[in-house]
Amino acid sequence: MPQRLKDDVRDRILAAAARTFAQRGYVQATLAAIARDADIAPSNVYKYYGSKQALFDAVVTPAIAARLFRLLRARLREFDMLGSWSDAHADGSAHAKALLEFWVEHRLAVLILLNGAAGTRFAPVRERMAQEMARQAARFVRRQTAAAPDAHFDMVLRQVFANTVAMIAAILERYTSGADIAQAFATFWTYQLAGLEALVRNRNRGTRQRAPACAAQGDTGYHGGPEKAVHHDASDHCATWRATTACRKKA
Repeated sequence: MPQRLKDDVRDRILAAAARTFAQRGYVQATLAAIARDADIAPSNVYKYYGSKQALFDAVVTPAIAARLFRLLRARLREFDMLGSWSDAHADGSAHAKALLEFWVEHRLAVLILLNGAAGTRFAPVRERMAQEMARQAARFVRRQTAAAPDAHFDMVLRQVFANTVAMIAAILERYTSGADIAQAFATFWTYQLAGLEALVRNRNRGTRQRAPACAAQGDTGYHGGPEKAVHHDASDHCATWRATTACRKKA
């Protein structure tokens, strides 16, 4: 006669597994450690879940990972309508509220996806999140500035959002209550927006400083002299520049 499995024991195993995977990651977690956390015999874990992989799949499902990206992308799409980074505060954003509520409700599962998924099919999630954030930020910066592509700037932007994902994980690891998580994110986002706004200002300043030199030096791509600089390629940022008084003096 098959043994009857109990829902309360299954729930204890799942809760213990979520805590253990979040603390140790999939690779370092063991069923013995999960059994100790659940206060049951290791053999009981095997009765409910035949392997560590099966238990992990029960804790972190494809549906959770898919919903994380749906909510994140909905929030990121709002940035297409921003006039500046200072407009990106979460106040009043239904998408930001939904994303925060998801992080709170599925705190351990999200933490596992970001910190403990190495060795599983969800291993790329952390990097993909950072890439999508950086890509959307780069689009915003291109709309805000006339600067030419800059590999150094792109590298910094990618690192900024890799650090952003690390901070999301750190907040979810440090705090358990929704109020604490919300306050920590609000504090971090204020800091993050100030830094991003400074990056855009610096990018614009560098563009303005280079523009007169570009026209004054008689770049071979330009025609009409320093007072009327026009580039063959209209997509180039120099196409919209006109020589300033400083250029005329240099000429």
